[in-house]
Amino acid sequence: MYYTALASVVMAALLLPSAPVLNAQERRAGAGPHALIQRAVQAMGGEQALRGITNTTTEFNNASFALGQEETPQSPARATLVSGRIMIDWKGDRRVQIQELRPVAAPMIRQRQVMVGDIGMNENDGRPAAAAAAQILGTKRGMRLQPERILLVALDNPASVTSLRPREWRGTLMDGARFAHGADTVSLYFDRMSGLLTVGESVVDDPVLGDRRNVVWYTRWQDAGAGVKLPRQLDSEANGRLQSHSVVTSATANSVLDEALFAIPDSISSRAQRASSTPVPLAVQLVELAPNVWRAEGGTHHSLIIQQPARLVVIEAPQTAARSSAVLDTLRSRFPGKPVATLVNTHHHWDHSGGVRTYMAAGIPVVTHLRNAAFIRGLASARRSISPDALSRRPRIPEVRTLTDSMLLGEGDSRVVIYTIPTTHAEGVLAAYVPASRILFASDVLTPGATLVPSQSAEMVAMARARGLTVDRFAGGHGTVASWADVERAAGGARP
Repeated sequence: MYYTALASVVMAALLLPSAPVLNAQERRAGAGPHALIQRAVQAMGGEQALRGITNTTTEFNNASFALGQEETPQSPARATLVSGRIMIDWKGDRRVQIQELRPVAAPMIRQRQVMVGDIGMNENDGRPAAAAAAQILGTKRGMRLQPERILLVALDNPASVTSLRPREWRGTLMDGARFAHGADTVSLYFDRMSGLLTVGESVVDDPVLGDRRNVVWYTRWQDAGAGVKLPRQLDSEANGRLQSHSVVTSATANSVLDEALFAIPDSISSRAQRASSTPVPLAVQLVELAPNVWRAEGGTHHSLIIQQPARLVVIEAPQTAARSSAVLDTLRSRFPGKPVATLVNTHHHWDHSGGVRTYMAAGIPVVTHLRNAAFIRGLASARRSISPDALSRRPRIPEVRTLTDSMLLGEGDSRVVIYTIPTTHAEGVLAAYVPASRILFASDVLTPGATLVPSQSAEMVAMARARGLTVDRFAGGHGTVASWADVERAAGGARP
């Protein structure tokens, strides 16, 4: 679920070169924030050369680490190896990224990601689809944050630049300047000997980490033609953990671009979502699967809702606090006077736990696997100074209930049983089974769609048989709802 997102990590940082060394007296006399920006621009080739860049082409090798997708909360993140090329047409407001992704536990993927103006396209193994508006916004922001762009904007807006105290990075003291420019606000740190921008730092609100400190390193500068230099190594960190390591093997400015690579077919562009800074309201729809059982749908992630005589049980709080709030608001409207009494977290992966904190803030107990208990409690204690929430204002110790095998919630026809699943996806994964309707729900282990993956289907079938479950339908935390007969047929095609 994260291949498209990780492919954009490489783009969010790219350009810089060498300036005269200031002695201590010169530094004290002229190292104000605007002087730091001017010196960095000069080190990159000078203002005229930077303003003369019409396009850049970079070829790269990258290792991206799937933070939040580990085997357990404390396990090392898996790496995906990426090789590709990025072409940015600054004059035409266009960008294309062509790459091969080699996940360690999945087949290779060939991608082409195209952005033209306010629309975009993702092409995976030759299958094109319109890019989401949020992806286009992220791509545009990544382009604005590239060093030669943000430094020129800072140069043109000196009132937006303020001094930072010198700070030690990797054992070297660097001078800093803060560029406050709306969503693009970033702290910039410069090497004292070369004058080059070396570190970009920003702190943003993260659904899981709370205050997330993003750091990008720009190192190993080399000439790229057109009188400018580009960095040949880019390293991205999140709260001190390496997220992406990129080595640029070739970099050129103002080369001839292949127009065909920027092409978006009319069939895609005619229905593409246009990027807009106006937030799109979250819509949650309750789709009835059986009496007293609904799936809360909307977007890529879903939750299962079970109505019991005096309460509601929610399975899964994915993505963000905003999505959890939308689900809770929908349930209050649909079931007035019937509270959510329990939330079940299927596993620790960040896209499936980003909304848990909202339930804890409302005093709703959380059920999770014992392996994930410390992680879930940590969600409640994460510091949130960027976007304080209810739990920041009124801290409370969350009620976390754990299991290592199974747990019964409720009784009679409305009961739901929570089971552990042995799966290669992660450790500590839970599934929910509603006996009265013979519905089995799980996230990520199996994602129903036009086809069912045999190996994933085999894991679900093995779990159901081991537990002696009679299943009619499988509802995914992603994708659609599949008949169990289809799941069993797909499992029959799995390799031993």
